[in-house]
Amino acid sequence: MSKSAFFETLWARMAQQGDFPTLQYCVDNIFKTLNADLSVGEMATSVLSDFSLSQKVIRLANSAMYRSFGGEVTTVSRAILVLGVEAISHLTLGIQLLDYFHGVAPKRPQAAKALQRVLVAGEITRALSQARGINEGEEAVVCTLMYHMSRLLLVFYFPEEWERIEAMCAAHPMTENEAALEVLGVSLEDIAEAAAQKWRLPGLIANAMKPRTLAADSRLETHADWLAAIAHVSSEAAVTMVREGTQASVEALLNSHAKMLGLNPGDVSVAVSQAESLNSTIIESETAAPADGAAANGGRPVNVLERLRQGLEEVRREGAGLSVSQLAPMVLETSMRALDFSRCFLMMLNPATRRFHARLGFGDGMREALPALSFEEGFVPDVFHFAGLSARPLLIEDTFEPDVAPRMPRWYRDALPDARSVLLAPVKMRNRCIALIYGDWGSARMPAALGDAEIDAIDALMQEIAAGVMRAAPDRGVARPR
Repeated sequence: MSKSAFFETLWARMAQQGDFPTLQYCVDNIFKTLNADLSVGEMATSVLSDFSLSQKVIRLANSAMYRSFGGEVTTVSRAILVLGVEAISHLTLGIQLLDYFHGVAPKRPQAAKALQRVLVAGEITRALSQARGINEGEEAVVCTLMYHMSRLLLVFYFPEEWERIEAMCAAHPMTENEAALEVLGVSLEDIAEAAAQKWRLPGLIANAMKPRTLAADSRLETHADWLAAIAHVSSEAAVTMVREGTQASVEALLNSHAKMLGLNPGDVSVAVSQAESLNSTIIESETAAPADGAAANGGRPVNVLERLRQGLEEVRREGAGLSVSQLAPMVLETSMRALDFSRCFLMMLNPATRRFHARLGFGDGMREALPALSFEEGFVPDVFHFAGLSARPLLIEDTFEPDVAPRMPRWYRDALPDARSVLLAPVKMRNRCIALIYGDWGSARMPAALGDAEIDAIDALMQEIAAGVMRAAPDRGVARPR
């Protein structure tokens, strides 16, 4: 098949089948995320919107590589502190990329391995760049992800040819690139470059996709040359790793190109270890049972008190060294996981305006709802002000009961019209409510009544936020997560 015939067929199949993701949207989203200065809370909100991703993040943080940080990691917020916002950002980007194939991949068994390689290759690039202190690591990760688009395009639109390419690589000492040239008449770089141009990617990224001859002693004269080289080498390393190659074989492959890429052997070793941790996490997640929490039938979450106390212990262990903006997401997420909330959010008092504003929220639709969740500090006879006056968390079993419904403020009902059972836990300092944590179970009633021990544990978590505020601003009395 000639190169022109191949691309004519590829674009035609994409137009006919219409099930490949809109890559322009994906890339725009990738650059938007990479260029954002995300806080722990904002990153946690993004991760917690995807259950599968949140489990991967927690599992990775508990892997052998990161256990030296001390203590089991039970929340995404703590995992982000352990792994770093940048690492979680790149993992999230990889998962977001895979999400575009949801509903399509199950029809193509080959897709699972190809998608796994995308994540691992991106992690290798990120880790290599980070270990060397290279500021352009984000661009390199994007190039690696887009470089792998060529493989995904073949998996989805030329499945028989892709099987032949993999069979040739398994039977002969050749790369996928070489096999693709023999089977299709085009290289993986040819496909990546054409796709980059078709989807109008930034010029630097598209230029980095151009075919290049790479050898261990190649000289890289431009930034695009380096981007292309690290994407290519990381991809080959990912293929080796996913094919159950030993860590030593992956390190050998990378070390053979280390000088060309400007890397040290130590950089390679760190990168391979991190990528192997991610690879193992992906494999484990495919067969892992659901995380403990709510019962399979949607009943009361199990071990509520135990998990509240475990979360409290984790918050107390780490809290003294955290800012309020780092501590608050941990407390909010601990409450959400232990009580199986559908949605939850944190409201903080702005002393200048004397208004409470929702600053952080987890659960379906919370990101969009946050701007509307605000009320004045002065007294109004509604549940939020009653909660602010209460010495303990306030539990409302049915907000639609005739006696309770008039106490639900309009601003709240407009934002969350279906919430039936609600928990409101005040954070107090010097007998003044400075924050509120809210949680609900959606349109269903709360799974079961909470006893005094659970309420006490929730209240203790609120006291940790108050202690964090006091540490941050002992004289002003109030601080807000940024």
